[in-house]
Amino acid sequence: MNRRDFLKLGTAAAIAVPSMSSWARGQTDVAAGTAYVPTPGATTCDVFVYGSTPSGVAAAVFAARNGCRVLLACPKKHPGGMLASGLCTLDSRRSDVHASFVFDFKKGMQDAIHSRPPGGPGEGKKHSGHLPSEAEAWFAGLIRAESSQLDYWPGHHLLRAVVQKGRIMEVELEAPDGTHKHVQATTFIDTTYEADLAAAAGVPYRVGRESQAEYNEPLAGIRYVSFKTGQVFDTPDSGDASPYIQAYCARCVFTTDPDNLIPFTKPDTYEQHLPDLLPMLEDFASGRIHNRSLGSPLAALKWELNGSIDQLTSLDLPGMNLYWPEAERKHRESLEKFHIDHAASYVWFLQNEPRVPDRVRQLWATAGLPKDEFADNNHWPWQIYVRQGRRIEGRAKVTQFNFLIDPKINRTPIVEHPIGVGEFSFDIHACQDRRFTANGLMEGVMWWPKNVPNPAEAGQIPYAAMLPKNIDNLLVPVGLSSTHMGMSVVRLEPCWMGTGQAAGYAAAEAKKHSLDVSQIDPTPLPGLTHTKVDPWASA
Repeated sequence: MNRRDFLKLGTAAAIAVPSMSSWARGQTDVAAGTAYVPTPGATTCDVFVYGSTPSGVAAAVFAARNGCRVLLACPKKHPGGMLASGLCTLDSRRSDVHASFVFDFKKGMQDAIHSRPPGGPGEGKKHSGHLPSEAEAWFAGLIRAESSQLDYWPGHHLLRAVVQKGRIMEVELEAPDGTHKHVQATTFIDTTYEADLAAAAGVPYRVGRESQAEYNEPLAGIRYVSFKTGQVFDTPDSGDASPYIQAYCARCVFTTDPDNLIPFTKPDTYEQHLPDLLPMLEDFASGRIHNRSLGSPLAALKWELNGSIDQLTSLDLPGMNLYWPEAERKHRESLEKFHIDHAASYVWFLQNEPRVPDRVRQLWATAGLPKDEFADNNHWPWQIYVRQGRRIEGRAKVTQFNFLIDPKINRTPIVEHPIGVGEFSFDIHACQDRRFTANGLMEGVMWWPKNVPNPAEAGQIPYAAMLPKNIDNLLVPVGLSSTHMGMSVVRLEPCWMGTGQAAGYAAAEAKKHSLDVSQIDPTPLPGLTHTKVDPWASA
């Protein structure tokens, strides 16, 4: 079967994917006319936040600081999401529009730099970004500082949500020891990368890529875009819908400090991953690639390595995340391990495969895993890079047009009740692997180099995009209502940190006025989060 036929078959499935109504295996609806009976002994709070991502910590902390009794639960054992698990930079083009929580984080990382003991390895060498351990410590410190109002339950997995008359009444969680816990709250906030709580509550959502025709978004659907020139190459299937979303990866941290280095070991699954790695030999031989760097330099002789948008083989695993957004717990665990094993196989290949150029093997011979990062996960990241998951159907939708100039007003559109700003590029990693290249380009990649005009401009995110259509007391600041193209701008952590902070304040406003979060006036929120929600206004 050729590539075109394969993608056309995928498109038939994709048409259903964006319009899937719910993921309700974990939902319990209380029948109409039947009174909801609270589970005896349940934990009660004003605000329940699920997901200790940066957005989740922001929501929980600012709700707690403003008088709410908050419970923050997460399936992961560590707080901070990707910013504490390998994402060591804050991607941004317009930092002036960010919420105050983003600046709090930046200051926290600067304080961490100044707190490092003098004379450490690599001191004085140029580097960028923070260390994952420092970010995790900062997020954990924020949570501890609010302990009088904020309880933190790491390692707790959501089992179900109980819904009655458009409101979540309680949720059931599995604790690390296997016991079940019930939580009743007035406001619920879903800050997982996958919108798991929203799905459990029966909120309609999307996963795949919309066709160009659905919303007339110029770049929606299957696309081939040059990462060097920004040129869009048309193919017979350009603009078709697709179930494939941008790749995930294990965003790794390595070290070249001999005193802090744990040598790479050959994974037990190496032979399973070898077929994905061998094509790199062709890339070396053809001159498509000449080197394979350790990544971006960090402090203490550490390096951050991300998946690549321009290389055909990297830490990214296009296609392997097809089922992740809707997968159950055990399936996600196996997929996460697969991503980690791919990364471990990738580095072993570059370090030990004799057909890899000598200069590359010699470089990677100097590297290993840092003893002081991710210690309880064999020094590999404990959170893989879930660049996007489910996207809820909300009361407003963010599309590509939110970030395009409207020629009628010579700016991006003005939305009702903006609470955040997306200000980065349309940033999309490959959606399908190297077998489906055209013109030497990976399918789905979108990135514009600095020397090429970028079509994306700073645009507003409405409060209503966080509000599900069918649930009145739930906010979803991460998997908010958007198309795939809209999410490609929103998905950057500074943006999600701001929407999470706004959600925390919204929950506090709801408590203050005895309202659901769907009923509050969101007008004050940008002032509370210190977000410049009109990026086109003069300073």
